[in-house]
Amino acid sequence: MANRSIILLLAICGIFVTGCTQYWYQEDVIYKQCLQDREDCFRELQWRTDFVNTGNYEFEFMAQCMQEKGYLLATEKELPLDAKRTEPETSLHWRIKGLAGTLSE
Repeated sequence: MANRSIILLLAICGIFVTGCTQYWYQEDVIYKQCLQDREDCFRELQWRTDFVNTGNYEFEFMAQCMQEKGYLLATEKELPLDAKRTEPETSLHWRIKGLAGTLSE
């Protein structure tokens, strides 16, 4: 009986985790530009911190930088079907966001 409860709990957690994936997205911006914008934000972040004992700073900085470039967070359901996507690398941290953009201009 305990095994069934554990399996059920893991299944429910899996549904919530996969349904919550967020992507930085800006309508009519090609995917290649999205990648460049995120790299620019990360380069700026590297210049500002040594990544030691910074708490939430990295995530807050990246969110602010991407928002200043015009990106919004969108879920899988909110993205256009033809948008190219990069899944977030959640093995590094659960708050890392994916990236999505159009394939052509």
